[in-house]
Amino acid sequence: MTAQHSRAGISRRDFLRYSLATGTVWAGWQAPVALGMAHAQDLFAVTSSRPTAEVFPQSVASGDPRPDGMVLWTRVAPAVPGGTVTVAYEIAADETFTAPVLRGVAETGPERDHTIKVQLARPELAPFTTYYYRFVFEGAASRTGRTKTLPAPDAAVGRIRLGYTSCQDYTNGYYTALRHLAREDLDYVVHLGDYIYETVAAESFQGSGPPERALTLPGGGERAETLADYRFLYAAYRGDPDLQRLHERYAFITIWDDHEFANDGYREFDTDTADEAANFAPQRRSDANQAWAEYQPAGVPYDPSLGPLDELRIYRSFRFGDLLELVMTDERLYRDGPPCGPEETDRYFTTGCGAERDPSRTMLGATQREWFLDRLTTSPARWKVWGNETMVMQFKLLTFLARQMAPAADLPPVSGGVYLNLDQWDGYQAERAAIVRRIKETATSNVVVITGDLHSFLAGYLRENFDDTAEPPSAVCFMAGSTTSANLVELLLRRGIPISPNLDLAPLLQRSNPHLTYFNSDTHGYNLLDITPEALTCTMKSVSTVFRPRAFLRTLRTFRVPADQVVIERV
Repeated sequence: MTAQHSRAGISRRDFLRYSLATGTVWAGWQAPVALGMAHAQDLFAVTSSRPTAEVFPQSVASGDPRPDGMVLWTRVAPAVPGGTVTVAYEIAADETFTAPVLRGVAETGPERDHTIKVQLARPELAPFTTYYYRFVFEGAASRTGRTKTLPAPDAAVGRIRLGYTSCQDYTNGYYTALRHLAREDLDYVVHLGDYIYETVAAESFQGSGPPERALTLPGGGERAETLADYRFLYAAYRGDPDLQRLHERYAFITIWDDHEFANDGYREFDTDTADEAANFAPQRRSDANQAWAEYQPAGVPYDPSLGPLDELRIYRSFRFGDLLELVMTDERLYRDGPPCGPEETDRYFTTGCGAERDPSRTMLGATQREWFLDRLTTSPARWKVWGNETMVMQFKLLTFLARQMAPAADLPPVSGGVYLNLDQWDGYQAERAAIVRRIKETATSNVVVITGDLHSFLAGYLRENFDDTAEPPSAVCFMAGSTTSANLVELLLRRGIPISPNLDLAPLLQRSNPHLTYFNSDTHGYNLLDITPEALTCTMKSVSTVFRPRAFLRTLRTFRVPADQVVIERV
């Protein structure tokens, strides 16, 4: 590999530099004498009587798989708080660790909130192979994690199975969906953002969860404002046993959305008030970036000296042999602000102001957009999947329905539809159309968009002009419901709008959104992708409720997309 950017978006030079900064790796059982670590073997001895959960309160995780490696993650709690500590880790082909493939040590301390990230890129690790790993600290062993490398880029791959999820507001319910996702037969898990929520009691969408999941930030406020606040949220979320199980079982591929920083945030701005000058929060943005970099098992370099817009680049892609390229984008750090203004009434339930169609507006930023289009349209993989943070299809509501859902909105007497949310791609329509045009001009086939954010299950088609129902679609789109975050029905009930349990919103929504083939926003869950050379199958699964520790799983829908056809077939 050259010093140019790899398919994962990181140069070999940066990867090695970052790896050497966080840990030392060696192969086999014996530590080289050159490391000057005569006592290295003692670091792997399990002698402590401290409970594992006390030493490793957030358990373990892995992420950003490569054909020759991955990122391993944990956080430790020293018995005596202090400065730098040394943590050992090992990776093996089985759970006994009798013959480790790799062993090494890494250092951490309070400057990293005692998190450890080890980036492995080693010839000892074979492509598309399952491995087991653990950490040892102060004589205690962590729980054992399971991970998997990617296939070689040119390998013939017959099947890849992905699970994907998003929007896991801890305070809103139990992670029963994640418990069931951990039991699925998968290769990897994709997380599309809103891993944490920066608020802990926002009246607009929180407050109805189990009392025992209430959180109090170190700063005492309703929203995270400091590095300590953001770190606290990640640590609290990662303390959940169901989320821990999922991380222990599968390697994650993760991007963020807005709530890792601020609701509807963009660049260094939040939207907590209508005053953009007051919303300029570069330090808060940097604090959010740092906490994400510390707590996510993502193989992306972090350099705080570069400032909030450049210190962390999370857009990257992953090749699964000749079968699949997964392209993950960042739709927060480089986007323009709300097209019609920062007020909630400018962003939600609005007929628009014309600026949402401005050709100069961008969601991705020019640099990321060209990188994204190049990866999407030149990939030799059979399937191209876009890991996208926000609703990409047009989403309008009939005016009478919008009036019911938002009675305070200032809507005209007659209208062809009301945008549900201009924070999503409807606020960046020209750039969306340009992406679709490039797909058509390059005859790029087998493009599938996967999305979270809207807390709903959707299936539909991507077009350049959604109002032209005769235009052949260029891609299919599948959205997964939220893990716990309030869905549309729950939000309406919280606003005092009575909704019948038997009311089917899908026909109403499809009248103004004919590109939609399925809609459900009264439950929670996740999606599964089963990808073969012949077809991509998306299965949507829901939990019966997030407010009971024991919840049952059901399949909502299964859709099949035949290769080389932009067609959604119901199975």
